[in-house]
Amino acid sequence: MSKIILPAKMKKIRIFVPKSKLPQALEALHDLGVLQIEPITLSVEGLKNVEASQLYNTVNEYYRRIKGLESILIPVERKNRINFANLNELLDKAKNLTIYETVTRLAQTEQNLKSKLKFLNDRLDILNKLSFYKDDLSYLWGKNVYSIIVKNDDTFLSEVRKIEASIIQGEDYSIVVIPSGKESQLGDLLKKYKVESYEIIKLEGTVTNNIRKIKEETNEIESQLRDIKNEIRKISEDYYNLVAAIREQLEIELKKLEVVSKLLGTSTIAIIEGWTTENNIKKIEDVLNKITDGSLVIFPVDTNETPPTLLNNPKRISFFEFFIRFYSLPQANEIDPTVIFAFVFPIFFGFMIGDAGYGIIILALSLWLIHRVDHPPKKSHIPKPISRFVLSIMSRRSLKILGKAMLPGAIISIALGIIFDNYFGFQLNYPHFEVLSSFGLIKLLLISGYVGVAMVDLGLIFGFIVNFRNGHMREALGKIGWLLIAMGIVILGLQILRHQFSTTNVSSIASLIMVIAGLGIVVYAEKLQALMEVTTIISHILSYTRLVGILLASVTLALVFDSIFEGTIGHGIMIIFGIIILLIGQLLNIVIAIFEPGIQGARLIYVEFFSKFYKGNGKEFKPFGGQRSFTLSTLEKNDFQGK
Repeated sequence: MSKIILPAKMKKIRIFVPKSKLPQALEALHDLGVLQIEPITLSVEGLKNVEASQLYNTVNEYYRRIKGLESILIPVERKNRINFANLNELLDKAKNLTIYETVTRLAQTEQNLKSKLKFLNDRLDILNKLSFYKDDLSYLWGKNVYSIIVKNDDTFLSEVRKIEASIIQGEDYSIVVIPSGKESQLGDLLKKYKVESYEIIKLEGTVTNNIRKIKEETNEIESQLRDIKNEIRKISEDYYNLVAAIREQLEIELKKLEVVSKLLGTSTIAIIEGWTTENNIKKIEDVLNKITDGSLVIFPVDTNETPPTLLNNPKRISFFEFFIRFYSLPQANEIDPTVIFAFVFPIFFGFMIGDAGYGIIILALSLWLIHRVDHPPKKSHIPKPISRFVLSIMSRRSLKILGKAMLPGAIISIALGIIFDNYFGFQLNYPHFEVLSSFGLIKLLLISGYVGVAMVDLGLIFGFIVNFRNGHMREALGKIGWLLIAMGIVILGLQILRHQFSTTNVSSIASLIMVIAGLGIVVYAEKLQALMEVTTIISHILSYTRLVGILLASVTLALVFDSIFEGTIGHGIMIIFGIIILLIGQLLNIVIAIFEPGIQGARLIYVEFFSKFYKGNGKEFKPFGGQRSFTLSTLEKNDFQGK
């Protein structure tokens, strides 16, 4: 369990490697992807910055050129991955590619043809709007007249006639012809009435003949584009994998050259320093020893720096890290609350909905959202303004995570809805837990209160653990004081509510001792002004009663809409209005059921729970490295897995 609630344990290491072996060592570290390389903190006379290779500009130039070439080619199924012996061989391969000029020429020709095709399609669109005009198009333009096409608008056309305009009217569009010199007046009217308008194309001949000519030219261009695409496809089949491999290896070489600026060394030795997890130190040492024939030294560095954070959660709940990062990434010496969030948030979400019908709808919506992101349709039926708005506030990845997060909450809502006998607010009247009864309400409030106590106490316990592990004994003691105060107040409150408080009652005396002892410890650990936070602890516990408040609001709102609908049954046409109100009301309640429990559930965790132990602002662990798809890794080339 400790491995789950604590980020991976990080250690800073320092590696001394011969300069002659530095390129191989950096490539091995890149392929391992477990070391975050940092600027050297060692201060020793004689050390200086390792000189960067003069090849950086050359490598960068080839990289940009090859990347552009790859973007033109058509991806094909990956064949055997390619191995480059060294940088010189890589640059020779990049230099000697014979397809660059051919592919560039084809791409430029394709671009020109597409531009021409767009121009012709725009002309065709305007000509189609002129299909009602049967005379020669040359009559519509000249030195003495100015013509435009407008969308039919009776008010606008009536005003245009006042400036001596001739109008040739069609079913959907009209041609407005005005004498030269009246253009500004026409422009003012267009602006005033906001009429859709297009300029007349300066063509000769009839509309029909021009449409026929454009279609013939369009067909010829499309044929040329198909030929170009086929030629590029043939080149891609022979060269795509090589080009992609060269681009990938050049990208790695650039990363290696950029890292060199962080290194120090002497004329013969280079020093690499960075963060890695403790269990990866042996792997790094084994791999680098093999790569450099044992000519390196590696050892841990004692430092007071805060390490970067690498979260260590099981794959099944790792997507909940999104919500933790949204709040703030934990520091490496803090507790990672992802597993707590993954367990508690769905329960809160499902509890606040508490309706099997709404739960089924949210479950279906979640599954659809996940499937939609993974398998986007070629043509969406969702209105573009809505999809653009949603994607402006959330990425597709975030939408998928949101769908996954709602799944368990929806299932819990269905289970509780069955227990509460709630199906869109309707009941089947079998034996169930009655939410709106006095007994049910009291029980639910007690449950929410106990949940509040558990969450606040767990937060204080986590606060004690974090401070104790980091050697902050005074702060750790303060958390114990607050824990005693919280528990004492809860026990005391229950005694008073049950009319059991008495100076002779052991529980009453024990609760008073806990509160007094807690206050003393807090004053000692955090000074007298800290006592102002006593009300905060109480309010944080009571905040969890909003779980019941939102549940009751949802149940009551559904009941109101259901009652209005039921009241229209048997009243003739009124039932139509009842059905409309029911559908709109239920849709509104579903929207509320998605957003309100989600927001309030997260808030209860962020504010009332995290505030007891969580500082955040951690630095994310960003290891030097990247994925290979077309080239062999160092481990594969050396037939060594670093085990």
